[in-house]
Amino acid sequence: MADPRAFHGWYGEPAAWVAVQLPGGPASTLGVVLCTPLGQDGVVAYRGLRLLADELGRRGIATVRYDPPGRGDAAPSDDPDAVFEGARSAAAILREAGCSRIGFVGLSSAALIASVAAGQGDVVVLWSPPSSGRQWLRRARSLATIMLGPDRVDDGVESLIGLELTEPQAAALAGVSLVAPDGSPALVVSRPNEPVPAGFAGATTVEVDDVAPFLDVSSASSVLPVASIGLIADWLGAQAGDATTELRAPQLQAELELGPAVERIRWLGPDRLFAIETRPRPDRPDAPVLLLNSGAAEHRVGPGDFQVELARRLAADGVATVRLDRRGTGETGTVAPDAPDLIYAAEWIEDQENAIDALAVPADRLAVGGLCSGAWVAAQPASRSRRLYLAIHPARYDLAPMAPGAFVDEVAPTVVTGGFRLWLQNRYRRWAPTWVRRLRARRLGGTDASAFLRVVASHSGRAVLVFSEVDHEIFQRVGGEELIAGMPNVETVELPTIDHPLFARRTRQAMLAEVRGCVLETFTA
Repeated sequence: MADPRAFHGWYGEPAAWVAVQLPGGPASTLGVVLCTPLGQDGVVAYRGLRLLADELGRRGIATVRYDPPGRGDAAPSDDPDAVFEGARSAAAILREAGCSRIGFVGLSSAALIASVAAGQGDVVVLWSPPSSGRQWLRRARSLATIMLGPDRVDDGVESLIGLELTEPQAAALAGVSLVAPDGSPALVVSRPNEPVPAGFAGATTVEVDDVAPFLDVSSASSVLPVASIGLIADWLGAQAGDATTELRAPQLQAELELGPAVERIRWLGPDRLFAIETRPRPDRPDAPVLLLNSGAAEHRVGPGDFQVELARRLAADGVATVRLDRRGTGETGTVAPDAPDLIYAAEWIEDQENAIDALAVPADRLAVGGLCSGAWVAAQPASRSRRLYLAIHPARYDLAPMAPGAFVDEVAPTVVTGGFRLWLQNRYRRWAPTWVRRLRARRLGGTDASAFLRVVASHSGRAVLVFSEVDHEIFQRVGGEELIAGMPNVETVELPTIDHPLFARRTRQAMLAEVRGCVLETFTA
């Protein structure tokens, strides 16, 4: 359920997207800005920062989480200083609400932002910080080269992991030296054997060992760093002291105007599912609507803000988009410290059904889609008619929904990719006649795609599965192409040189063009 003391909207010019949480009881004079890590780190860390905000609220401390201009749900911006101005805008919200003291928490790359935004006397927490902006950028570039390859610059824009940087933006980050402001109480929470930035040599320092399983993994397997969160919350609570004040509700923009589009927040269904709706402007009551499900445990923005950019481009084409936070993701519900992420859960399907009911869009104007595991949930169940089913990089075909309340700690591979089985599969694909492959695909269970595709084909509308080369190969190994030969409403598209998580700018742009074309073709036919 939505917290009555939580406020969501946009603030400033260009507008940052913000989530403000005010304590339910007496409020400290200290308010805390939880700075957003850059790129995919910000996506993976989302639930952990929400939990930290909850813990601070229990200690009477107001918080702001945010997307700075140019990132996530905020207004577009290419200002090199936008990431720093976003933190300063968040601090301004707290001051306007009645906080006389400000604290900044910076996790990983966000430590660069916190150290720049903090002023004299502000409270600062650096959580697994780099030693400098230059060191962080060097490490981020090395990782991106390993994962994306050396050709990462496209039209002057550099791709890191889920992050795009222009040269001025990269230079602004590289130029940051982490130095504690004068008179500022400071805490550095570091990994074992991780050096403390020289400019914070006088800070209180603590080593923790729960950052790697939290941040250095995908969102599907991230483990909440409960010990670190408790430590930081306790230290900030001590800094807050006993002084209290009466806080005012923040004055936020309810909508974000984006030229040909407007965005607003929606709360959908009995579980109050948080969603952001992007509609064409001027509004078209008869506009087609695309409901988008995120992959893994990611919130509504998608990798590298893919879903944000898709929604805004489609709005310019006259198509509305609803980006949904299912239970356990983003702003929907609460964050349980001891609960793993929901993966392929029955709750996901229920959430989608409730969202469709709340939107009340006629089937001939409805498209439902998703990325990876979001494509799996978008296919379920067959009872919901829609004009278009859109699957981006579906990766699992052999799963029934987990029972309500059940969890899967990690996603097992669909296909064994080594050894004798792979040798046999490759020769089967090469030499077996087409009629044999089709017969086997239709009759055999196990890891083939038959169950998934029967659900997909049962929808009356068009179904399009868009694959990277690697994902398409997996689909072929499990008999997918043979199966759809008998399913006239199902089609596949392979995009070469596309990475599955869409971290690279070039691959996201190719996928954006393909998905946009598919949606427009469907609804203008």
